[in-house]
Amino acid sequence: MGRELLDRDLSELGLSVRSFNCLKRAGCSRVGDIVMLCSEEDGSGLMRVRNLGARSGEEILEKVSAMQEEMLRSGSFGRNCGEGRKNALVRPALKNMDRKIESFNISASCRDRLSSCGIRTVRDLYRQGLTEEPGWYAVRELFDKISEGSGR
Repeated sequence: MGRELLDRDLSELGLSVRSFNCLKRAGCSRVGDIVMLCSEEDGSGLMRVRNLGARSGEEILEKVSAMQEEMLRSGSFGRNCGEGRKNALVRPALKNMDRKIESFNISASCRDRLSSCGIRTVRDLYRQGLTEEPGWYAVRELFDKISEGSGR
């Protein structure tokens, strides 16, 4: 990931007030601080930020990813921006968005939790107006399985 992106101020992301305040309270002031949280060994750094729910976590990752894509399109990044794969932000590929959650070989408790919230496909996670939060454990397990490519 390019230094230009990592040094960007948090305010440039255009986050919701809740997400921004949670990150500031956690000591984040730059995009690089978010990437460091995401790259912790167990991968749970961002989700351990106090009062930061699954939707806010997804919002943050989407905004950083969008900023990275914008910088790539504008040519602001050097050729080496893909290095350091461990710090890459993961967003499901479009081909996975309409896949049923059962196809990812997730645990029964995760499947039940997501189903009880009305989430049948990956796309449903991004739907506005969910009746309740599925919880970050269930979302994390699903995204781990997506990134592994399980259930193909």
